[in-house]
Amino acid sequence: MPPRHIAFLVTRAALVVTGFVALSLFPVHPVESWQGLAFPGSNWIDGWVRWDSFWYESIVDAHPRFVPGHLSNANFFPFYSWVAWVVAWPLRAFLDLEHAFFIGALIVSSVSFVLALTAVDRIATNIAGREVAARTVWLIAVFPFSFFLTAVYADALYFCLCAWSLALALERRWYLACALAAMAAMTRIPGVALFPALGLEYLRQREWKLKISREAIICAAILALGPIVIGSYYEWRYDNPLEFVRARQELWNRASGSAGYVRDYNYFFQPPIFGCSGVAECVKDFAPTRALLGVTYLALLPLTIVITIVTARTLGVALVAWTLLSIVMALPNGFDGIGRFTAVLFPVFIALAMRLGDRRVFGIVCIACVPFLLLFFAQFARWRQVL
Repeated sequence: MPPRHIAFLVTRAALVVTGFVALSLFPVHPVESWQGLAFPGSNWIDGWVRWDSFWYESIVDAHPRFVPGHLSNANFFPFYSWVAWVVAWPLRAFLDLEHAFFIGALIVSSVSFVLALTAVDRIATNIAGREVAARTVWLIAVFPFSFFLTAVYADALYFCLCAWSLALALERRWYLACALAAMAAMTRIPGVALFPALGLEYLRQREWKLKISREAIICAAILALGPIVIGSYYEWRYDNPLEFVRARQELWNRASGSAGYVRDYNYFFQPPIFGCSGVAECVKDFAPTRALLGVTYLALLPLTIVITIVTARTLGVALVAWTLLSIVMALPNGFDGIGRFTAVLFPVFIALAMRLGDRRVFGIVCIACVPFLLLFFAQFARWRQVL
């Protein structure tokens, strides 16, 4: 069995058991009155449906149960919801729309994660060899926020589309690469970072000679389909092709620049941080985990930037450009979502795998990540603010 499949199965099995134990031993702690349980009594899967999950379901459900009226689902790009709805369609023969959607979305996320690891394995093998590729997929799988890549979130599908778009571009299969990039741009806002990354790779393969060809025109037209479809969708549904910008800034208070960092810093490090005694009580009390998240978020962005730049020559212009542009696009949002945002930046994991050639050091890093992965997912499953 390929290392990517083993990494997926081992880590996902550990997470499923962790979610079941966490929900069985510790009470669920919804933060807002509107938050509920999609699968009450089914602790094996209920913990995977939290927070943004309900917003994605509301895109295809005219009567969602678990979203507040004062916010807007315009904040969420719809492609993941569309794909999950299609996959869930056969399930509606014996499930209602809501539960069929969540099961379909879990299938989409899991399959997308496996396919994404396949693309990463392919890219890493071509760049640095099979051993580095094997280490890369394990590093992604045990990354403390990789549970988002199985939950009802758009991140796994986005990861899959980005990884395969870049893999196909490196193999000069441009039309398909651009089609997947257009889909990524319909899945999450940072998907447009693929456009300049693909453009730079296209120029590199032609020795940096700018020449307008039939192939280039077709690629540009394919890429344009993403923004066109999204703009048309928002115009049709909200009477404003840029409604997602207004929703993010005015309703969700995102993309607020330095104010967002100050707000998030005060939240993560508000006292008391260690007002508990014993492991069980510290897990039940979110304050220690919240502070640990804050420290992790503070470290992730600079480390990601540094390791990408240091390994830039080996990674190549497409991977480096996509990674750095993705980071730039995330900076105005504050610390919110930094963990799951970093989980999809696979070139960083390739770069790290290249530096962990010693098998013992690599094993120590992976083992050290696992407790954080399980802890953060346990808190996420309990409706704690692991976002």
